[in-house]
This record gives sequence, structure tokens and C-alpha cells, in this order.
Amino acid sequence: MPDIRGARSVGRADDVDLLDLLWRTWHGAGLALTPEQWAAPSGLGDWTVRELYAHVVRGVATTAQLVPVEAEPDLPDAAAYFLALRALGGKGAEQVATAARDWSDARDLDTLVADFGEPAAATLAAARATGTGAVKTIAGAMRLSDYVLTRVLEATVHLLDLVAAVPGAAEVPEPALRRTVDVLADLTPPAEFIALATGRASTGVFPVLT
Repeated sequence: MPDIRGARSVGRADDVDLLDLLWRTWHGAGLALTPEQWAAPSGLGDWTVRELYAHVVRGVATTAQLVPVEAEPDLPDAAAYFLALRALGGKGAEQVATAARDWSDARDLDTLVADFGEPAAATLAAARATGTGAVKTIAGAMRLSDYVLTRVLEATVHLLDLVAAVPGAAEVPEPALRRTVDVLADLTPPAEFIALATGRASTGVFPVLT
């Protein structure tokens, strides 16, 4: 695994607070969605809004179930986590899509929304206690603080998806947008980013994440 570590995508203590804010935002949005909005297309493949919501809330349980390890982290930061997953290609994307559908099908709406309440609070409390301790993830061992930042990105990107599908469903916190940009910037070759941002020719490096 190449070391693409940059200070931007290394987890910080305040990322847990940011994830708390994001999960509470998702909780509030879920409480307000109508049956028609839950069934609406999400804009992501054939997912409905319900399946999009299930994909994000599943992250509460996934984070809670991470197993601590004594080994040194395989992945240096949040960007490296996404780089490792990107290598799985279409197979990985299909696994994610199937997991979201299964999670949605196995739970009623009240349960989906409630998981962003007390279960999320308990998960975040445990994350604060663990701090930079290493855990085993699907992409390899990494610091829990870096994994928390991956959840910040996921919750932020998909909150934008939710707002696009259901205008006015939520407000995306500005700090979350900035932290998401931090990780995406570390996934992007600097010269390519500069070329695209300044209107010059690009080799098509984007999207760096989908």
C-alpha cells in the first residue's frame, strides 16, 4: 500500500464531534421524511432514499463492531482506506449496494432512524475512549480516529445525496464539507487537481471516489 498520508486526512479528536453532528442531522432528517420521500429515488443507481439511509446508518453498527488490534496500522489515514476500497472495483460497489438493501429490508423505518439516536451516541462515546487505538476494518488495520474520518466523509457525501433527492431534508454542516474536501484532496494527484481547478487539460482522474 503506497503511503499517501497527508495531514489533511489524518483523523483528529474533533472529528468525533463532527460525526456526532452529522449523525444527529441524519436522525433529524429521518424523523421528518414522509412515506413518499422514503420511497423516492435516491439518484444513486436503483437505491431509494430508504436504502441510501440504510447505507449510512449501517455505519453506526459497523463502527461499534470494529475489533481492536495490537498491530501497527496498515493504513496511514482516511484517504488510504478509500484507496484500498477503490481497488476492489465493481465487485466492491455491488457488495455495498447489496448490504444496504439487506439492511433496509431487515429493519422497519422506526428502527433505521432510531439507530442514529442512542446506538450512535454509545458508539461515539466508545470512539472517544479508544482515540488513536488501532482497529481491524475491511480495508486493513487503521487508527480508529482515522476510521471516524471515513465515516465523516460517508455521512457528508450521502447527506448531499439526500438533499438532492429530497430538497430541504437537511442542512449539510460546513465543517463536514471542509473535512470531506480534506480527504478527497489527499486522494487526488496534486497536479491533476490544479489542472482541473484552473480550467486546464486533465487526464480524467476524477471521480476519485463514487
